[in-house]
Amino acid sequence: MKRSVLRIAQTDCVLANFEENLERHGTLIEDAIQDNVDVIAFPELSLTGYNVQDAAQDIALHINDPALDSLRELSKKITIICGGIELSDDYGVYNSAFLFEDGLTQSAHRKIYLPTYGMFEELRYFSAGQKVEAINSRRLGKIGIAICEDLWHVSIPYLLANQGAKLLFVLMSSPLRLTPGETQPAIVTQWQHIISTYSFLFSTHVACINRVGNEDSFTYWGNSSVAGPDGSFLATAPLFDEHTMDITIDPDAVKQARLLSSHFLDEDLRLFSSELRDIMLCRSPQL
Repeated sequence: MKRSVLRIAQTDCVLANFEENLERHGTLIEDAIQDNVDVIAFPELSLTGYNVQDAAQDIALHINDPALDSLRELSKKITIICGGIELSDDYGVYNSAFLFEDGLTQSAHRKIYLPTYGMFEELRYFSAGQKVEAINSRRLGKIGIAICEDLWHVSIPYLLANQGAKLLFVLMSSPLRLTPGETQPAIVTQWQHIISTYSFLFSTHVACINRVGNEDSFTYWGNSSVAGPDGSFLATAPLFDEHTMDITIDPDAVKQARLLSSHFLDEDLRLFSSELRDIMLCRSPQL
């Protein structure tokens, strides 16, 4: 694969207003096309806003819905990754990541871990995804996509990397949680540690796209970041402000990282599978 220019679109959106959010996506995508960008990625639920609650069922779209035609048309010139509410064939409602490429739409990932602690109540409104699968992109090669809380569970990036994904996208709508006396919110530091750790341990690029803006009582902090396969940050967006940034993704960086250190390639999947099976048998004797 050749080098690709990735544009991170750290954006705000309007709650439950698909038409306005779609128009904003179109403008940013057209700008990226004019700048010869190969791929543009948006935050979690970028087409709908996060706190949709009961409106989720009303604004959920099947991936082939005509409302997405404009993005399909634009994807003939650029690969688009964005967040939306998906209506499945059996009418499940999912917090999903959509991939638009070459005029086609793909449901690239359905969020698996739906938080219900603290300020979160996603499981009330969405069904949980049941599959982790790396996907092939013509412009990027094999990639993996996760959504926010998914990355707090090591199983998701572990599986994607072992399926061959050399670039992991993480679409986020992470709200601010403040502790008195903090100079930098703890959640920002925690995410930075997660991104750097996974990129290094799996010798892969990790691109996290977080939103900004205010929605009900939530404030989203941005600070979208891309880390290289050595764990170092290649680019970081500012806190709280809308921002676009371009990063060149070089597949040779993964090659060099894995030639330098084979810790990821040495992973013993048979041992992992065997021990995990034993753990599951101990917890669930009926298996």
